[in-house]
Amino acid sequence: MTAFVTSLGGKLAERWLQALLLPGMVFVGAVAVAGRLGHGRWSDVDMLAAAVDQLGESATRRGNGAVALLAVAVVTGAVAAAALAQGLGQVVTYAWTATWGPVGRPFVHRRRRRWRRVVTRYEQALIEKARVLRGVRPADPPPEVPDTAALAAARDRISMVEPRLPTWMGDRMHAVDERIRTVYDLDLASAWPRLWLTVPDEVRNALVRAQAEFAAAGRLAGWGGLYLLLGLRWWPAAVVGAGVWAVGWWRGRMSMENLAQLVEATVDLHASALAVALGHPVDGCFTPGDGEVVTRILRKGT
Repeated sequence: MTAFVTSLGGKLAERWLQALLLPGMVFVGAVAVAGRLGHGRWSDVDMLAAAVDQLGESATRRGNGAVALLAVAVVTGAVAAAALAQGLGQVVTYAWTATWGPVGRPFVHRRRRRWRRVVTRYEQALIEKARVLRGVRPADPPPEVPDTAALAAARDRISMVEPRLPTWMGDRMHAVDERIRTVYDLDLASAWPRLWLTVPDEVRNALVRAQAEFAAAGRLAGWGGLYLLLGLRWWPAAVVGAGVWAVGWWRGRMSMENLAQLVEATVDLHASALAVALGHPVDGCFTPGDGEVVTRILRKGT
């Protein structure tokens, strides 16, 4: 047990060092560079080297105590920056999946109009494709078969279901709820806490990892926000911040897609086990009738 605890502590310390302390120290260094150079002399390497030499000589003259205090100040600043980035990351992940209240309504209406236009083109293409394949409209040369797969992909890039949230990430998880309700007549919000308790450990671990990846993407975007703020003093930091934010946003989309697929797969594979655990035997596949019974049990008549 002692060896296990020691190993676990080492792994946690290593993860903390990689995920928080090292990016924080890089940011502290960027703050120091920005404070010294500013916009006017943003690329003055000689000035920066002279400042580093002066700092090193000053700390050496004052002895080991000054060096230790400088190291403590750097580490403290790195930890503070990491905590701030983590807090910003939580705000970012919430914004990626929230409704935004009245502010979000124009975005929802715009996304909904775009989605309906693409869906209309997709449905018309399906009808046209069926006519061509059945030979209802013979022609010489034969008419080209519409690319319904490309139109379906364009629809899904906006949302897999009719948009109700201002962001793709929020609607991606909302699509899981809608699809499960449509196919199984199951209320996912009521079923998920109980389903979580019935699935095997490997399923929970996969879901936890997917959620952690999404949180890490938000934290990366939080670092991007800090560098964008630093760009007010030193403009190269804004360029770095924009790039970091874009990478965080892209990773957020990828991890949300992975998380949504895992949640839907968990329901597909383990909804029957949940029904049995609630005292409702399932004969064969989980059906909308089973989902209705499970929902009624879980919601307790409400």
